[in-house]
Amino acid sequence: MFDHQLILLATPRQIGVLDWRPGQMHWLGEFSSDMAGLAAFRQIVIRHAQLPTLLVADTVDEDYRSEVMPHVQGHARAELLARKLKQVFRNARFTGAWRQARETAGRRDDRYLLAALPDAEWLTPWLSVLHRERVPLSGITPLAMACQHLLLKLRVQEPHALLACRLNNSLRLSYYHNGLLRFSRLIGSDTPTQLPGNAADEIAKTQLYLTGQRILPREARLHVLLLDPSGQLDSSQAPLNADPAFSTRLIDMPSLARALRIPDDFLAATPEVAPLAALAGETVQLNLAPPELLQRHLEFRWRRGLNLASGLVAAAGLTLSAAYWLHAQDLQDQAQQVQAEAQRSDQHHAAIVRDFPALAMRPDQLALTLDLAAQLSRTPLDVNALFLPLGQALSAHPDVVLKTLTLQDTSGGTAVIMLDARLSEFDGNFRAAMSRIDSLVSWLAAQPGVAAVERLSSPVDTAPTATLTGKTTGASTPEETRFSLRIQLRP
Repeated sequence: MFDHQLILLATPRQIGVLDWRPGQMHWLGEFSSDMAGLAAFRQIVIRHAQLPTLLVADTVDEDYRSEVMPHVQGHARAELLARKLKQVFRNARFTGAWRQARETAGRRDDRYLLAALPDAEWLTPWLSVLHRERVPLSGITPLAMACQHLLLKLRVQEPHALLACRLNNSLRLSYYHNGLLRFSRLIGSDTPTQLPGNAADEIAKTQLYLTGQRILPREARLHVLLLDPSGQLDSSQAPLNADPAFSTRLIDMPSLARALRIPDDFLAATPEVAPLAALAGETVQLNLAPPELLQRHLEFRWRRGLNLASGLVAAAGLTLSAAYWLHAQDLQDQAQQVQAEAQRSDQHHAAIVRDFPALAMRPDQLALTLDLAAQLSRTPLDVNALFLPLGQALSAHPDVVLKTLTLQDTSGGTAVIMLDARLSEFDGNFRAAMSRIDSLVSWLAAQPGVAAVERLSSPVDTAPTATLTGKTTGASTPEETRFSLRIQLRP
């Protein structure tokens, strides 16, 4: 879908239209350059105005130059090429540059092929129709570039190849070095190249011109490919093969059809399709269209990119939604299975409960009975043994006045005594009071029946986070020495 495009083969006399998509193509016909032809061509364009369009120009008025320029990139390269094209081709509107390779020695400069259509006024009517119908024009390229892709499809390996292609009663001679276009010329239909030997003479003249311009090395042997659906170039093979400077091969239509993967009858009916089919779907390397003609194609690419991104986002959203929906369905199925299992368990439990014998008392009453039995079976606390260490400690510290005493029975046979007391005499010396309390705590902790002694409160809070409070005037009272202890006894 994204590679669907129109390919136009334009000559000063007519224009042909190929509707191409991967694996499928339709020849929509040829239209003359008169008013009737322009009107018919406009109807075709209206029906396919949404498709990107590539225009292939086949004209006598074309110029090619090979230039070696410094290796630069980015904006500097664009300025360099624009200045060079202006210098070489003057005021020509349709110009282009193709960076073919980089030199391997010296400064490693870039080798460019510069091309132009010096006289292209005949393109104006066709371009006006495309502009009026807002067609996204992707580029204008010479037919010799399409023939380069044709050589690639034919798997031509010779380093110096000359393609002699006869289409529309015209002979085009294009020279390719290592598969890259270096030169091309078109001999119009008014030249009698159809006579025996005239095509061979034109090929020989082209070879001499290429050698004189140092485009073709003098010692190189030129491999000539003859492509002519009408068979008029067949007679040129023998005189060319007689010259040791040439090696010639005929390209028959069945071989060409197999290389391009198109039907034989379709190629025989419309031989102009051959170079267009080879160029279809490929990147335009030599584009002669000025930037203003490519604006709509740039907008088309942005629009297509946004549509593609939107489609990908929508597809991702639908995929995530479907995944979440499937996950929710899975969780719902699991919940239903758990609920059904719980119902079956409840039914099974109810069936078991129905078979139980009748109870003499309720289950809660039975639990109370079990708790009471557990308490009765527990060994009672020996109060005398519990208070013996405490009594000994208080006897050893007669200055401690006991205020309250609480015994807490805990599980496991252990007991806790909560003690609240004060000192009998206090002269305001808190340091001495704390020392007397510490003596009591140490004495209790050393008794055999005591597991731990914890100070809950004291006259002076010695915690690091405590805030200093108190008064420096007035008489001190023994109540200020109150303290609390928690004594945990061993079983």
